[in-house]
Amino acid sequence: MNPSHRKIGKSILTTMLALILMSLLSPALTTTTLAAPTSATMSTLTFRDTMRKLWEDHITWTRLFIVSATAGLPDTDATTQRLLANQTDIGNAIKPYYGEAAGNQLTSLLRDHILGAAALLTAAKAGDAAATQTASDKWYANGDDIATFLNAANPTAWPLDTLKMDMKMHLDQTLTEAVDHLKGNYAADVADYDKVHEHILAMADTLSAGIISQFPASFTAAPSDATVSLHLAMRKLWEDHITWTRLFIVSASAGLPDTDATTQRLLANQTDIGNAIKAYYGDAAGNQLTALLRDHILGAAALLTAAKAGDTAGVQTASDKWYANGDDIATFLNSANPTAWPLDTLKMDMKMHLDQTLTEAVDHLKGNYAADVADYDKVHEHILAMADTLSAGIISQFSAQFGGAGAPPATIGMPHTGVAQNQVSDMLAWALGAFGLMLISSGVWVMRKRSIRI
Repeated sequence: MNPSHRKIGKSILTTMLALILMSLLSPALTTTTLAAPTSATMSTLTFRDTMRKLWEDHITWTRLFIVSATAGLPDTDATTQRLLANQTDIGNAIKPYYGEAAGNQLTSLLRDHILGAAALLTAAKAGDAAATQTASDKWYANGDDIATFLNAANPTAWPLDTLKMDMKMHLDQTLTEAVDHLKGNYAADVADYDKVHEHILAMADTLSAGIISQFPASFTAAPSDATVSLHLAMRKLWEDHITWTRLFIVSASAGLPDTDATTQRLLANQTDIGNAIKAYYGDAAGNQLTALLRDHILGAAALLTAAKAGDTAGVQTASDKWYANGDDIATFLNSANPTAWPLDTLKMDMKMHLDQTLTEAVDHLKGNYAADVADYDKVHEHILAMADTLSAGIISQFSAQFGGAGAPPATIGMPHTGVAQNQVSDMLAWALGAFGLMLISSGVWVMRKRSIRI
């Protein structure tokens, strides 16, 4: 392993351990007592969405930690804190069903899961074989503890052997992802994350299905399988969109060597989204949407390039084109489904997405990392609402393919607040000038990609 990687990893991961240890206590496993749900009846699909989002946050912030901690980036602490908060969120999600103590115990076990990963990587970076084995044994034992806890809560839906295998798979995949990243195998590292993503969604579905079967009176019936399938697929596509956008912001702003692989995955996502509509609107329409979305990515690059060059006129021109592209995407979608996707609503939604993404990037560049993390959470909530609008529109337009009626409810038109478009030039010029973003000099741009040698 590269000595510089070993030195960086050891120092950063040691820091993480110190941060986490201050807030961690690990109570012994206890028997879970069922609690009568106190919340109102919830849609089965809404609950499934909630569980999926929690576990997608888990893997997203884990990957962001791997990237930032390995490179010693200054956002590592904020990223660590957000990752730890996710474990609390997951514990809180089961409290209405299994009680306060059970939720807190799950949070503690999951925080130990994060701590265990840090201990394992720290020992490996130090070249301490004995400590690495000890940390590995503890990490995998914690995975079994999580499985045992969940099985005690719902032995019928969550068989112990199945949960232990699922937890082991999650640990194995996460470890492979981290090792490939540290070794500089970035294409493999990206593919590893996609495998982690698919598996964690299956685990999330197992957990939500188990709770729904155990407390059926608390949930309404699910819509048709076809409806659920499209709804979930659209959400995953757009979550990939914002996840890889954030990873691009982090890597490109720091000039990290994984930027090219991250860029390629981000561009591939635009193709995936275009392909998703071909079954309904045809190949030409799908290809057109892909082209528009790739222009969305390239437009962001052009905007930042002009700002870095100090070209005020170029910044304004690129900004105008970027927002115009957002309108073009809205216009394209409206032409495909004018009833479900009103043009003014879509334009506002696209502008909101651009505004929020811009705020996230600028806060990151300014070093406002706590704000930057909160910005991403807002981006995440909004993009899921957009994804639901798109899937609900397709379902209503092609209802015969989805069992007639039964499109899941979608909120069309989120509250629209954000930076005004005429603020874009000033914000970007100031941020990029002040913090010297090296996106061009690092040689890793979307419009000018090349291989990076490690």
